[in-house]
Amino acid sequence: MVKFIPVRYARTEYPHDIKPKIQETAANFFRKTLEKTELPYLSLHTDPARRWKKATKDKILSSELLHEFPAILNNMFHFEDSCVSKLWYNKEWSKDFSGFLIRLTEGIEHQWVKIIEVHPPFDTYCNSLETFLERYAIFEEEALKEFPSAIINIENRCNTAGKRKCGKFLLSTNNDIIKLSKLISKSDLKLKLVVDIPQLFTEHYGMKLLSKGMIKEVLAPIRDIRDYVSSTHIWGNKKQSDVHNADLNAYFNNDQRVKDCFLQEVCQLFDDDKARYFIPEVGGVGSIAVQSIVNDLRNAGIVFVEPK
Repeated sequence: MVKFIPVRYARTEYPHDIKPKIQETAANFFRKTLEKTELPYLSLHTDPARRWKKATKDKILSSELLHEFPAILNNMFHFEDSCVSKLWYNKEWSKDFSGFLIRLTEGIEHQWVKIIEVHPPFDTYCNSLETFLERYAIFEEEALKEFPSAIINIENRCNTAGKRKCGKFLLSTNNDIIKLSKLISKSDLKLKLVVDIPQLFTEHYGMKLLSKGMIKEVLAPIRDIRDYVSSTHIWGNKKQSDVHNADLNAYFNNDQRVKDCFLQEVCQLFDDDKARYFIPEVGGVGSIAVQSIVNDLRNAGIVFVEPK
């Protein structure tokens, strides 16, 4: 059986009979504090190594909170009116990263944090997944002392053509995911993976319309290491310039056979009776698309359960 634990993304709503208890909230470097939501649990979506433009860049550079963590503040890529954080730049950065999250969540009971989602480094300053894990280990040790109920997972990121001034993400392909899981298995680390399925497809095939063969080629190899996958992101898009904005019908160009293949492959990937977090990252049209995606998943046999 495939079991998903629903996480609310932004303010979108699930079908009326599914009541998420976990709220995803952004824990980016320009923030000063986080407020508790009406839902009992939190998923901290940490800085995603995206390009922060002028207004947000100014918030980062002038942040009194971030000045307490110089390894973060002093390690940014600067592009005229924008900046990008050098995630996992060195061990000092990792220590400051845990400190930042602890300070950011002051006033919130730390046992209510269920997920801490992190992102991979660029290859320009972190030359391998092995190096990443050496740096990450310091963060995990400090963070889990403060957030004992949390799972820390790392998301695969696609390398969009034309947006690689900082370098390439180290965790992008299914081979990268498999390699990282094997490295984790040889360590004492508790790090898990969140598989962002649309980003994984984009890394392998760009914005091509997907075929059944493409879907199987990307997802099937991950089955062997699924024990290391704690979460998944599923969302749709209508066009390359406007992602995270649609349901699976739009994503698969209303090709029911391809959509059915996708749903079957997702079921086969996670069919081990283990509950995993599910984050439907859909903005814009929001609740309508989320409800459509969730109903597609349920029609395929996936069961939505509460967190423990």
